[in-house]
Amino acid sequence: MREVEIIVNEDVEIISVNDFFTFSVKYHNLSSTADTIPESEKLIVRWSTTGIWLIGDNELLIGEDGNWRDISKELSFFLEWQNPDSIHSPISLKMLFYAIVDSLKYDYWKTPLGTYQEHSIRISEIAQHYSKRAIREEQKSIQKELDRVILEDLKRDFINRAKKKLEPTPEERMKEAWEAHKRLEALFIRNGVIGEKFISDPLALKDWDSLTEEDKALILPVFEGMTEEEIKAYWNDISPINREMIINRK
Repeated sequence: MREVEIIVNEDVEIISVNDFFTFSVKYHNLSSTADTIPESEKLIVRWSTTGIWLIGDNELLIGEDGNWRDISKELSFFLEWQNPDSIHSPISLKMLFYAIVDSLKYDYWKTPLGTYQEHSIRISEIAQHYSKRAIREEQKSIQKELDRVILEDLKRDFINRAKKKLEPTPEERMKEAWEAHKRLEALFIRNGVIGEKFISDPLALKDWDSLTEEDKALILPVFEGMTEEEIKAYWNDISPINREMIINRK
């Protein structure tokens, strides 16, 4: 028994087959000028073959004694030239690959002493039996990519919604600031401290109408989403300590 690697892109599967397993494609040589064209065989998998590797859709490699050989161009030309219906039923390397894989796996289930080591398929049968498989594989690949894109969109939408939900509204920010200012003011009162003695910014001692336009420009960004009349009412209603806290938040 010998081991053969079956690789699709980066996915690897190793199976054991008969030591004398071979795979060939039968065809009638369309370049022949004879009146009667005998059936020929093109050997793809030999006794020395240790692996078959499909990369994407258009690259096929054969492994022999640990070395990989690219047979893509050779086989693409052969499939196109010798396929009698290459226009309406073209044969891809991907179809040929799965034909080989099925033969390898078929041999795998037979006894090592069986007589199934020589496998072949007629070139016309490749398109007949494996075109649907190729289409299904392509559809699966497309669906996989669509699922990935949809999942990424859903994740992005969820994150954006979560961020938007967590971001406080202007009213919520003002409420939080007001509660924090009240707690600070209560702390000053409990300790017998007159807040104004600790005011370092003279703007905090002015009511709204006493502020210059430049002063207001420094404060307005803190109250994003509120009208100037709303800001004025709020500013005039709070203590200088609270005003200075607001100024320091700008």
